[in-house]
Formats: sequence, structure tokens, C-alpha cells
Amino acid sequence: MVAGRTLCGGRPAAAREAAARGSARGFSIVKAVRAAGARLAIAFIALTMLMPADNYEGRRISLIQFDPPGQPLPPAELNSLLPFKVGDALRMADVSAAIQRLYATGRYADVAVDASPAGDGVALRFITQPNYFIGGVTVEGAPDPPNAGQLVTAAKLPLGGEFSDNDLRQAIENMQNRLRENGFFRAEISDRVARDTTFDQALIHFAVQPGRRARFGGVAIEGRPEAPASALIRASGWRRFLGLGWQPVTENRVQNGLEKIRAYYQKHDRLMARVTISRMAYNEATNRVTPTLLVEAGPVVTVRTRGARVSRGKLKQLLPIYQEHSVDRSLLVEGQRNLTEYFQSQGYFDTEVDVQDLPVESNREIIEYTIERDGRHKLAELTISGNRYFDDKTIRERMYIAPASFVRFRYGRYSRRYLDKDVDAIKDLYRSNGFRDVQIKTEVIDNYRGRKGEIAVKIYIDEGPQWLVNQVELAGVAESDRARLMEVIRSVPGQPYSEFNVAADRDNILSYFFNNGYPSASLDWSQAPAAAPYRMNLTFTITPGERRFVRDVVINGLKHTNPALVSERIDFGPGDPLSQAQIADAQRRLYDLGVFAKVQTAIQNPDGQEQAKRVLYDIEEARRWSTNVGFGAELGRIGGSLYSFDAPAGAAGFAPRISGGVSRLNFLGLGHTLSLQTRWSTLQQRALFSYFAPQFQGHERLNLTFTALYDNSRDVRTFAARRLEGSVQLSQRLSRANTIQYRFTYRDVFVDPNSLKITAQLIPILSQSVRVGLLSTAFIQDRRDDPTNAHKGVYNTVDLAYAARPFGSETSFGRLMLRDATYHPITRDLTFARSTIFGWIDRTGGLPDIPLPERIFSGGSSSHRGFPDNQAGPRDLVTGFPLGGTALLMNSFELRFPLIGDNVAGVLFHDAGNVYSSLRNISFRYHQRDIQDFDYMVQAFGFGIRYRTPIGPIRVDLALAPNSPRFVGFVGNQQTLLTCSAPGSATRCESSPQRINIFQFHFSLGQAF
Repeated sequence: MVAGRTLCGGRPAAAREAAARGSARGFSIVKAVRAAGARLAIAFIALTMLMPADNYEGRRISLIQFDPPGQPLPPAELNSLLPFKVGDALRMADVSAAIQRLYATGRYADVAVDASPAGDGVALRFITQPNYFIGGVTVEGAPDPPNAGQLVTAAKLPLGGEFSDNDLRQAIENMQNRLRENGFFRAEISDRVARDTTFDQALIHFAVQPGRRARFGGVAIEGRPEAPASALIRASGWRRFLGLGWQPVTENRVQNGLEKIRAYYQKHDRLMARVTISRMAYNEATNRVTPTLLVEAGPVVTVRTRGARVSRGKLKQLLPIYQEHSVDRSLLVEGQRNLTEYFQSQGYFDTEVDVQDLPVESNREIIEYTIERDGRHKLAELTISGNRYFDDKTIRERMYIAPASFVRFRYGRYSRRYLDKDVDAIKDLYRSNGFRDVQIKTEVIDNYRGRKGEIAVKIYIDEGPQWLVNQVELAGVAESDRARLMEVIRSVPGQPYSEFNVAADRDNILSYFFNNGYPSASLDWSQAPAAAPYRMNLTFTITPGERRFVRDVVINGLKHTNPALVSERIDFGPGDPLSQAQIADAQRRLYDLGVFAKVQTAIQNPDGQEQAKRVLYDIEEARRWSTNVGFGAELGRIGGSLYSFDAPAGAAGFAPRISGGVSRLNFLGLGHTLSLQTRWSTLQQRALFSYFAPQFQGHERLNLTFTALYDNSRDVRTFAARRLEGSVQLSQRLSRANTIQYRFTYRDVFVDPNSLKITAQLIPILSQSVRVGLLSTAFIQDRRDDPTNAHKGVYNTVDLAYAARPFGSETSFGRLMLRDATYHPITRDLTFARSTIFGWIDRTGGLPDIPLPERIFSGGSSSHRGFPDNQAGPRDLVTGFPLGGTALLMNSFELRFPLIGDNVAGVLFHDAGNVYSSLRNISFRYHQRDIQDFDYMVQAFGFGIRYRTPIGPIRVDLALAPNSPRFVGFVGNQQTLLTCSAPGSATRCESSPQRINIFQFHFSLGQAF
């Protein structure tokens, strides 16, 4: 520099030190460098014989410039950080303060100030070097395992964090380690960093050339294994079956092998065995890895019980020494407690268990549990008294102990520990509702009512006074926020006072401020008794801190996706308050599209003291192609063969099923999905092509679906039909519970004449192939607490459709389907469920009757369990096969209750109803008038078992239908039927009386409704 000299750079404290040590005729240059993520100020003193620095002190500032002109902060914010302006007198302390403030924003890696004479004043030039922040990390060429996502995680480059070359080198080393753990010892990683000056971000790309994955090349064993090496190698699974070479090295395979070796020792009662890998020796020439196992087998541990017999399998389940592969006092004591609770759950409430760890002899350690149990007891009664604020039902819902009940808890569920935990739970309930002084006493009565072995538990509750909130003061908040805050807090005047509610209010208040741009908001609260008794005054003191705003929304990672698809789902932008809730909600909407594998979000420069922050979204697109395949079967009364007239009411059968499909995600980058799903079974062959557009036109509540269907099915044993169908549906979510669907369907249904099992005079009426154009709408209301296993709530559907010639239909009819289901919890474990289904089809023109494929067929596991699938309703009077109907009315009741433990439940059910020939023929009669009468209400009673699984209960239902329909079944073949049933034929059709089996069984997944 010629015209002037650098006054200072870096932090002001360092600048002042340098100036103090320098010559009176000189000045200081202070640089700041960032190493390993921390700021380190290093002072350099440069002496000069030019104008002394103190000659600038007090002179008027005539010009302020920044070099380069494009700064990482907006001009307005930049100028607000300077404690001086043009025209002010220059003070070196102010220059140091300015540098300090610029550094505090986190946007600068280096700042220096240059001063030069300008007339009778001084010109200041700030020379800056900006920081860059991580905007995204991508990996190309990942071998899997580890996949690209695992390598990105291993790199440890946080989104939005400050970027440095040192971090980049460490990231490569981290990824190399992860690759070596998965057998890639020859991997090479190259990096490319694209610096985006617009958003001050570094986009980091790693290219991986993994080379060949190494294989295991043997196993070295050190220590005291006390087992043959061949047995340990065989247990590890690292060598292929029958010695056919060694497996490739992966991290999971290494860890699984260690676990298998530990399991080998545990199987041989060496619970204290220690198996670790001390090193992985890699041979560059052969590309083989030889792990060295350090094995300490430890003594043989024998666990035995005295006083009561416990199976080995139950001991392994109850004693943590088996799970932890270790023997220490804490684990033994925990096992002691588990055994005590196990026997108490079996009715031995007075069980005492002692444990003794005998000295090791001859490399054998014996652990002995001594079990002392008196006679078996039964918790006959549990009573609660003194409670006025809460009823017994509310309190029992929070208790674990339970009196004896049939099947589920034969002896009840009780122990002293359980009782103490229940007392604490009841106290927490009362205290959270203002009863600060609640007291609870318990009494356990043995030989209750003179019956030996029966006990009763009595709980006495002294609620005490209820403390209420007298007044609430919100200090430190603006009036505009006060009304909104009063809406989100529970502790308002007149409500119960409790520290539980205050803690919830604290979270709600802070969430309000965090979501309105105050990320550093803090809160203190205090309490003071009011003048009135049992009243409390509350004061919340809020310190909002400085408000932050959104500067930009930056989206990275898109390759095939239209950027507008993402930006439309981000409902905030520059100038809006920085809201974590809005940021997370936009992230959720992006995930809901179903086309992104990962959506990361972060604040750029999170620790920097700047007014406006950039919000980053780093998006990883999911694979655009996916496939699926599945195997299954249908088991039940599914009828005889396709062309046989045997078993018109269905016979026990088995139908294997194979399904498969392929999907194309994010079609044309619009977030839409194309899919083809197929199914093949002996009852049905189907191909469904669909085009799904979620959040249609950017509206989160709208979904648009186009479908094309080919279906060849014979699930109704009366006929086989081939259906070609196309439809378009717009689904609108009105609220969380309510959805409405608008649909147009056009289909062409062909009935195979060779499959018909109806009399000749009905063939021209019912079996014609038909084209149907159908306009429909459906309303769905779902307020169930759990769609797969509801205990409370309602589920209602209304489906209204109309087929007419203007829609391209050859026949005209209207169709209405209604369903109403309610779920009522009687107790915590007892639920009453009810479902009513009504359906009606009314012909308005076209064909003389509703064709077979369009008629109502019902019955089976999801409607009426007194029938096999699709076997309800009218039947052919000669063949006995179902014809379907034009009206439907069915009602089901279920009483759902726990049966065995927590995973097996039982159901008592009653199904009533039928498919009717017409609306006017709906009848509540319980008896069949004659063998040609099918318009009556069939009753079915039964019992079901439900086994809970993560995807819903597995269901088995056994039903008894005492008034199941009787009918006439045809004896012969199709040619005989056509001859004998033809009009004017002299040949009589041979038939035999039949009946739908009064016993039915159904096996499926999920509740019946």
C-alpha cells in the first residue's frame, strides 16, 4: 500500500496489544485466522517510517469502503455494525469494535482495515475475506455397503457449518476408515468443492473408486479360547458352507461373526467369555484380511435354582447375565428381582429370592438362586376409596396391578413393587391437577373374607385441598404477544396449579417465541401464595432476545426434480421470522411427496450474530425405479373348481398368490409416481397401472390418481369375468378426519360364457358383457384412535355413484353404499365395537336387469362371518350358485377383550344381515320360509382370537350360523344344465338339497372392521 497503511485487523484486543508494543512512529497489522473451527488471533507488527498511526486519531472520516464490494452481509446490516459513519471522528477503539462485530457475525475469515489520507480527513477501507459454509455433501461411486448415505454420515461435515480445508481432509480420512471397515482397503477418494459466492456455501462432492472388496483370509486366535479354532471359525460364518472359500468383508459381517462366536460360548455356558478383534491384518498382494481374535473363554457358568424349578429357557429370558454376557453383582441382583416378579405374576405373591455366587472351582462357576415361595395367592379384590375428584376408572387406567380375571390374569397381577409404582402414578395424577398435599395409604389383606390364599388390596386416598392459579403475569412481552400466549398456557386463573402444568407452559411459551424468530429466547418463572387460601400467583419472565429473520431459502441436491416442486412446499421466504416449526413443516411436506430419500434442513452459520439467516434444504432424491415381489395364499371356503358344479356354497380350499410390481418415482421431476402392480392366483389375475400426483397443483390436501386395470377373476364362483377399466380420482382432505373423493370410472366387463353356473333363461338377462361409465363421489370420516385396532372413535363412509348413457354406459343405474362403525371403550381393556353396512343399486334404464358383475356380492371375513366369501344373498334356483342382489344390510357387534397376557386378545361377535334381491325385500325375519327364500336375516355368533403384531392383529374367527340358508344344488355338467333348463325342455334338471355350512372359519390380518 502506498497511499495509506493498515491500521488493524482481527480482534481489537490483539490490535491494542500490538499497538502498545510497537513504535510510536508505526502502527499494527492484526490478522485473524481460523484453525480447526476456532478463531485464533495472531498479531503481526509492521514498522514503517510513514505517517504515524496516531496522526489518524481524531481526524474526520471522509469515506468508508469495503473490499471486495460484494460482501456476505446486506449493506444495511453491514453499516449498522459500524460504530461510526462518514463525518465522525476516527477513534482506534471504534475500529477495533467494528472488527469485533464483523467477526461476531461469523461471516468473515479475515478482516483488515486500511486507512489513507483523503483531503483533511481519512478514508477507511475494510478488506475482508468471507467464510464459506457447507451447503451439501454428495458421494459418487459408493459400493454399498457402505452406501452413499453412510459415507456422508461418516464424513461428519454438518450442513450449514463453517467449511475449512482441514475439515475436508479429516472427512476423507473418516470415509476411508469406513470403507476399510467394509473391506475396501484399496479405495481412493477424490474431492471437488464448488464455492457458491451467491449464498456463501461450499458444495462438496466426493468421488469414490472403491476397488475390489477384500475377503477373509483366515482367522488368527489369541488368548485362552478353550475351544477348537475350527469350531470358532464355523460359528463366525466368515467361511462359506462346506469350506467353499471365504466370505467378503463387510462391517456387518464382522460384527455378526463376533456375536455368533459369543453365542457359541453362551451355548456352552461360558457366559463370561470375551471375544474381541485386536487387529485386522490386510495382505496387499492377495487382497485378503485376517482378523485376529482375542478370546478369553472364562469359566463354565452353571445357573441352578433351589426351592422351585425354572426351565432353562425361562432362565435365559429372565436373567440379564445371558443377555449381557457378563456376571457381576448388579446383574445377579437384577435377575433376582426378575425371578421374584415372575413368581409373583404366577400368584406366589410372597416369593423371596436370594442369589449366591459360589467360588470358582475347576474352571466352573456356580450361581445359585434360592426361591422361597409360600402357597399360591389370588388378588381377589382391588378397592379405591377417598377419591372424589377422579373416578375409579380414571385411576385404574394408570395402575398396573389388576385383580384376578378369567383366562387373562388367572391369579391377578400383583407385587409390592408394582403397588408402590401404582401409588406413585396416582400421586402424579393428583399433583398434576393441583393436589399438592395428596396422601395415599395402602392395605393388603390376607385370607380375604376367610378364603385362604386370597388377598385384597385397598387404596385410601386423602386428596387434600386443590391449589388453583389466582393470577398469571407475563413480564417482558409485548402487548401484541400477550393474548396469543394466554391461549397456549394451561395455568390460567381458576385452573389447577401444578409444577407439571408450569413446565408444560414454559415449553409452550418458548415454542411460541422460537417459532416467531427468537431463537435465543429464555424464560424464568416464580410463584407466590395469593391472599386467598390455596391460591397461587404465577409470574413468567420472558427474555425474547434479538429477533432473527429469514434471509434466503437455499435448496441444494436436486438433479431430476423440478425446483418449483420444492419451492411451492416451502411457505416462508426472505423477511419472514425464523421459525423452526415452519422449517420442519416444510420438511414434512417434502417427505410426504414420497420421492425423496432424505431431506436435511439446517440454518447456515447457526452461531453467527447476524440479523437474517439463510435456511438450507439439502435433498437426496430417492431411486427413481423400485420393484416389489410378494407371496401369499388365501385359506377358507373359497369354492370348487372353475367349471365344476360341486360345492356351490364353497368348500375348504387353498389358493396360492404371487404379486409383483415396478414403480417409477418422480416422473418428469414433478413428484408424480407411475406404477405397475400385478397379482396372480388361482382365483384372480390382475394388472393395475396407476399415475399418482400427490399434493396436486401444490395443494397439500389434493391428490390426483389415474388408473388402468386389467382383471380376470373368479372369486365369485358363479362366473368368471374379465374387466378392463380406467378411472380418474381427485381426493381432497377436508380436515384431519374427513376426506372426499371425486371419481369417474369407465369399464368393459366380459363374462366367460363357459364359466356360467346359472340356468339358461337367466343367461341373456344377467350374463351379458357390458360397458359402464360411472360418476361417483365418496365421503370418508375416520376418527379412530388406531386404524388397525381401534378402541374408540368412529369410521363412516358414504359412496354415491351413477351410471348413465351420457357417461358412455350401456346401462343406467344408481348405487349407494353406506358404512357406519363406532368404537366404545367400556373399561381400559374392554371395547364394544359396532358396524352397520347398507347398500342399494337401482336400475334406471338400459339393460333389463343389473348384470352379474355389477350386482352386490358380500359375505365373508370383513362383512358377515356366517357366510363364505361372496356367498350371501339370492341364489340360482337350479344350480344353487349365488346371483348377488341389489340391496345389502348387515350389522356386526363385537366385544373385544384381553385374553392371554398383553398380546393375545379375544372377541365375541354377532353378525346379522344378508344381500337382498331388492330394497323392498329387506327383511328382519330370522327364519327361511322355504328353500327358495333368501330374503331374510342370517344370524351368526362366534368367537375370535387376535394376536397383536406391529402391522395389525392376526385374526382367526370361528362362526356358528344356526339359520344358514338351504338351497337346491345342481347335479351334472354345463351341457346338461343348458339342456334341462332351456325353455320348453322336457328334460328335468337333477338336483340335491344343500345348505351353507353352519360352521365357518376365517383367517386374515386386521380387525373385521
